[in-house]
Amino acid sequence: MALVRPDYKVAECYWGGTAGSTLGAQGVSVPAGHSARALTDPGASASGDADEDEEVALWGLLERDPLFELRLLSPGQDTAEELPPHAIPMGQQLEQAARRLPLDASIVAVAEEAGVGEVLGDAVETVVSDPTVSDVMRMADGMGGELRGALARAVTAEALRAADDAACDVVALDGAHRDALVDAIAAALGGSDRGLGGMVLRSGLRLALSLGATKPVERRRAAITRMAAPAGGDVLLYLSRGQALRDFIIKTISALDGPVAIVAHSLGGVASLEALAGQQLAAVELLVTVGSQAPLLYELNALPTLPFGATLPSSVPRWVNVYDQRDLLAYVGEGVFARRVEDRRIDSKSPFPRSHSAYFANRRFYTLLGEVLP
Repeated sequence: MALVRPDYKVAECYWGGTAGSTLGAQGVSVPAGHSARALTDPGASASGDADEDEEVALWGLLERDPLFELRLLSPGQDTAEELPPHAIPMGQQLEQAARRLPLDASIVAVAEEAGVGEVLGDAVETVVSDPTVSDVMRMADGMGGELRGALARAVTAEALRAADDAACDVVALDGAHRDALVDAIAAALGGSDRGLGGMVLRSGLRLALSLGATKPVERRRAAITRMAAPAGGDVLLYLSRGQALRDFIIKTISALDGPVAIVAHSLGGVASLEALAGQQLAAVELLVTVGSQAPLLYELNALPTLPFGATLPSSVPRWVNVYDQRDLLAYVGEGVFARRVEDRRIDSKSPFPRSHSAYFANRRFYTLLGEVLP
C-alpha cells in the first residue's frame, strides 16, 4: 500500500478475536477416529484395518480419476509373449467383454441397485475408449486378474462420476453396493484377484498416501475439524448471529479520522456490505470486497439483513468486487446488484484453496487498489 498510495493510513480490523467462532468444548463433539471394521469387529487386526484404509483411500483417488489404477499399470509393463496363430489377445477379449456389460441383464440389475444403471453404458465406453486403457490392453497378457479387477473398478468409478454429473449432486452409494458392482463386472470379465491387485498398484497407492494425496478422512477428523472450524465456524456463526461482527466493523470505522475506504476479504466483505447497508457511515467512500461470497449469499436469500430482491440502500458507497476465477469462494455481483457493484478480475495463477488468499501477494491487486481508491 505504501507503494501505490503512500498518503493512505492502513488501519487493521481484525474481528476474529472477539466476533469469531471457536470450538467451545475443544472439539469433543468429533467422533473418535476408528475404522468401521474396528467398530463392528472388535477382534479385527491392525493389518485388516490398514487394508480397509488402503481400499477407502483407493476409492478416494478413483472418484477423482477413474483411470488412476489403470494409469499405474500402464508404464513399465513387459509386452506379452508371442501368441499362437489366430489367438485373440487378452486385451481384445477384455475390451469385447467390457462392451457387452451393458447388455448383461444381471450386470444391469446390480448397476441399477447401485443407482448407476442409466449411465453404465456410457461409463464403459468412456473407459475402454481412453488411450491409456488401450495401451494397457495391448500389454494385457500376463496381468490376468489384476487387470480385470482394475478395469472393473475403473468402470464403476466412471459410472459414479457420470451419475453424480447427471444428478448435479453426490449420488448416495455405500461401499457394499459399490463392491457388489465391481465384483459383478469383474466376474463378467473373467474373474479377478480379490483385493487391491498386485505390487504395482499397492506400491503406487502407498506412495500416493505417503505424499498426502488422500487418507481415510475419519482418522484425521479431529485435526481437520480444528483446522476448518475457524473459517467454517465463522460463516455459520455470522449467518446465525452476525450482529456482533457488524458492530465490530462499525466501531472500528467510527474510531478513524477522515475518509475511509474498506478493503474486506471473504466473510469480512459480506459483513462489511451488510454493515453499510444497515447504517449510514458517512466517512466510508469506497467498499472493496476481495474473494467475497456476498453475491452468492444474496442470490440464495441467505444474507441476514439483506433479503433477495431488496435494492442496496444509498448508504452503500461505491463498491468494487475483486475476484479470481480460480478462487472457488469468490463470486461476482454485477448480475444480482445491477449497476451497484463493479467486478474486477485478477489471476493469481494459484490453485484453490491457495487462490483464496493469494490476492494479497499479487502485485496486480495493489495496482488495482491504486486505481480505484479515492
